[in-house]
Amino acid sequence: MADDVINVYRGQDGAIDYDTPVAVMDLDDTSVDIPDHDLPPGTIWHYVRRQKRDCCEMESSDSPLCIVQIDAAGEMMLDVPNVPQDVQLELLAGAKLRLRWRYSTAGQAVSPTGFKVFITDGLQIDWDTWTATVAYNPGVGEYSWTSGQLTHGTQYRLAVRSYKTGAAESQNTKNYVAVADQYGPDAITDLHAEIET
Repeated sequence: MADDVINVYRGQDGAIDYDTPVAVMDLDDTSVDIPDHDLPPGTIWHYVRRQKRDCCEMESSDSPLCIVQIDAAGEMMLDVPNVPQDVQLELLAGAKLRLRWRYSTAGQAVSPTGFKVFITDGLQIDWDTWTATVAYNPGVGEYSWTSGQLTHGTQYRLAVRSYKTGAAESQNTKNYVAVADQYGPDAITDLHAEIET
């Protein structure tokens, strides 16, 4: 309809703020300028559009997600794959650690080549030095990497980033901490079963 518009909403880490549109587009607009839009360095922004019916104030469901990443210098990063999701760190016997994660293609600028795994026994991750890479496979829902034997009783910090060869890598900075354990969890003892009648 002639008076219908498209509202543009934004948020961070997938939490879209639907209370206040950051811009309004006409139905035939192919782009929009967003005024007074501060994008601090090292941030990730998510944008969606919703068509709004003038007659009844109803909105459509979200358009496909558009992701904008700003690097540490405050510049927009282009052709960046999405950030790995649902990251978990597991303790394994033999002083080993396993990192597990998922990758979602929703709203991605490009598919990743793979994932860079970072590990350190220091206080901060060196983002210029990764320990291993894991290849991206579109048919795989979950990825993992297992360390070799580490030093028993030492605290390690791990992280994973997706990357695209010849482009950029995701800028997530969250890392996960665990203490390597040579022996693993104690075995359960005195286990017995009873039949209830």
